[in-house]
Amino acid sequence: MGGSYADATRIAAASTQQPSQRLLLLKAQAEMESNLLSATSSTLSKCIEDDHETVIALAALEFRSKKYDEALQTFKIARQLIGDTPMLSYNITLCHYELGEYDKALSIVDDIVGNMEDDTEISKDSYLVEAINLKAAILHATNKDDAAKEILSTFDDNLDSVTIHNDVIVNSQTDPLIAMQKLDFLLSSEQFPPETLSNLLVLYMSHGQDNLAVDCMSTHKHIAKELLPTEVYNYFDALLMSTTSPLEASEMLQIQLAKYLPKLRVGKREVSSAHSTRPATQQHRPATSVAQRPTTALERKQHAHVETKQAELKTILEYYIPTLMLQAKIYFDQKDYSAAEQVLQKASDFCSDNDAYQTNLANIMFAEGKFEESIEHFELLLKNYTEADILKISPLALANLCVAYLMTDQNEKGEEVIKCIERQELLLCDTDEPTYHSCIINLVIGTLYCSRGNYVFGIERVCKSLEPCEKNLSLDTWVYARKCFLHLASVISKLMTHISSDTIQDIVCFLDDVERHGEHIVTTDIEDDDSLNPIMETSTIATEARQLKNLFIKVGA
Repeated sequence: MGGSYADATRIAAASTQQPSQRLLLLKAQAEMESNLLSATSSTLSKCIEDDHETVIALAALEFRSKKYDEALQTFKIARQLIGDTPMLSYNITLCHYELGEYDKALSIVDDIVGNMEDDTEISKDSYLVEAINLKAAILHATNKDDAAKEILSTFDDNLDSVTIHNDVIVNSQTDPLIAMQKLDFLLSSEQFPPETLSNLLVLYMSHGQDNLAVDCMSTHKHIAKELLPTEVYNYFDALLMSTTSPLEASEMLQIQLAKYLPKLRVGKREVSSAHSTRPATQQHRPATSVAQRPTTALERKQHAHVETKQAELKTILEYYIPTLMLQAKIYFDQKDYSAAEQVLQKASDFCSDNDAYQTNLANIMFAEGKFEESIEHFELLLKNYTEADILKISPLALANLCVAYLMTDQNEKGEEVIKCIERQELLLCDTDEPTYHSCIINLVIGTLYCSRGNYVFGIERVCKSLEPCEKNLSLDTWVYARKCFLHLASVISKLMTHISSDTIQDIVCFLDDVERHGEHIVTTDIEDDDSLNPIMETSTIATEARQLKNLFIKVGA
C-alpha cells in the first residue's frame, strides 16, 4: 500500500529563525529529496539543535533511512516542543505502521480522521486525505480489505495518485486484470507512489504472469534500483536473468540465500533464547487465553521481547522464502524436479511451518509422481485452515491434492475436499467475490486424463469446468484450459491420437462460447508447442479462442 511516505519529510512551513538556519533547513530538505542522506545529516548537524524544525527534519531523515524506531522517538520529541499537530500525528502513525504496530497506528489515525472529518470538503484537506489513505493501508495490512474499500469510497472522483494506487490494491483480488492495468497506467504517469512498481511486479507474479513481470522489470530497470528495496531488486533482477540465463540466475540466487542463512540462524537462536527466558508459567500458555496473558511488568517486558525477536525473524523470512522459491522454480521450469526438491528440503529447518514452502514442496513432489509424499505436505497445509477458510488455499494446491488422492485410490478423501470447497463456494455465490477453486480442480483432473491418453473424458471435463463462461472464464482459468487444447492439437497433428468428429464439434462449440465471453479479457503470449507455429501475440481470450477453433477445424478435417 502507498502511505505517501514523502510526507514524512515535510518541514513546518513557518519559520521565525535567522536566515542562516532557514537556508540550512532548506538545503537539508533538498538533499533529502535527492536521497543524499549523508549530506543531509551533515547539514542538519550545523542547525540549531533544539529548534523544533531541526528536530522534525532529523526525524524525517531517520524515517527516510528506515530507522523507524529512532524516527518515532524524535517525532515524539518534536511533539513535546510544539504540541500535537496533524502533521506530527500523521508521521508518528507512519512510524508505527512501518514497525508493524498496526493497532497503535490505527488508534492514532482514527483520532486524526475523527478530529478533521467535520470538514465536508475532505478532498481539499491534504492531511485528512493522507490519513484516510494511511488508514486504508493499515486495514489492508491486517487483511480487512472490505473496511479499506469502505473508507476509500469516501473520496470523490478527483483522486490523487496515492488514493488511486490504494484503491487498486484493496480491489486487486476482485479484478486482478483491472488492477494490473491501473498500476501500469500509474507507472507511466509523472508522479506515482514509490510502491507502485513493486506491487505491480508482485501482482504479475501472484497471477502467473511471469512474462509481464519480466517485461515490466526490464522496462523500468532504470528506476527499479531506486524504488525497490535491495532485496526486492535482487529478486526481480534474478527473475529477469532467469528468462535468458537460468544457470546464472540460480547462481545469483544462491549467493543471496547464503547471505540470509547467518541471519536466519541467529534469528532462530534469539527467538529460542527469548522463549527460554520467559517465566515457566508463561512459556506454554496459549496466546488466546485472556486469563493467561502476561500480567506483571516483567512478564509484559519478556513477552514483548519474544514478539520483537519473532518479528525480526519473520522479516528475514519474508525476503528469504521468495528467493528460495524462485531458485526452486528455475529448476522446476527445466523439469529438474529432483534439484527443485533438494533446494527446498535444505531449508526445512527455517521454513517448515510456512504455507508457501509446504505448498511448493508438495507441488514439486506431485510433479515427481511422489503422490504419497505430496499428500503428507498438502495435508499439513490443510490442517492450518478451517473449512470456512479453505478457499484461502491455492486452488492449484487443492487440485493437486485431489488428483494425488485419485492416484493413490483415496477417492473418498478427494471427494470430501471437493464437497467442502463446493459448500464454501455456495456461500459466496451471491457475492461479487470470484471463486475458481472447483473450476480449477476440474481443469486439473481433466488435464490428468488428457495426459493419460483419455482425451475425450479429459477435454469434456475441461469444457464443463469453465461453464458457465460468464462466471468461470478468467485469465487464470483460461491459462489451464488452453494448455489442454494446445496439447490435444499437438498430439492430433502428430497422429499420436484420433478423436471423433463429434468431439471436435463439441470443442468448436465450446470455443465459440469462450470467444463470446472473452472479448475484453487481455492475455499474454501462448507458449509455443514444438509442433505448432505461434498462434497469437498479446491478445484477448476471444482472439485466442478463435485461433484455437480454426486450429481444431484444420486438424480435425
